[in-house]
Amino acid sequence: MAQTTGAVSGAAAAVSVKIGASAYVDHSGWTQSVDATSASITNAEAYTFDGDNAIILLGKEEPVEVTVNFLYTEVSTELWELAETAFQAKSLVQVKWEPKGSSGKQIETLAGGYITNIVYPSVAADSAGPVVAAITVRAPGIGYAS
Repeated sequence: MAQTTGAVSGAAAAVSVKIGASAYVDHSGWTQSVDATSASITNAEAYTFDGDNAIILLGKEEPVEVTVNFLYTEVSTELWELAETAFQAKSLVQVKWEPKGSSGKQIETLAGGYITNIVYPSVAADSAGPVVAAITVRAPGIGYAS
């Protein structure tokens, strides 16, 4: 089998966040990474006296958690200010990321998610590096589309 020629670099990804009923807003300019979780389906098994293997049954999809790591700013239209407000207000939130950039396929959390964890910015007097923050969105699942 020939080696793939379609590999994608995540360096050109696009990341957008949707809060409440608003439209998605592109936050790629200050997002560093998206740490996605594995999607899982509940399952159970049972054994019978006849046979050596379990009988496995599948149930519903489990919720997912997606963490967005980004640069902290104090600009009202940028991600920190919007995310912190949404966290405090317990607003509905969705995250969409496009590994190949805005011209590629998209992965997004399903509607009905919330920011369940927020990492407030840490600072250090001996650091010249940027201040970072993060949010974790817990959602009913993940969708994948063109």
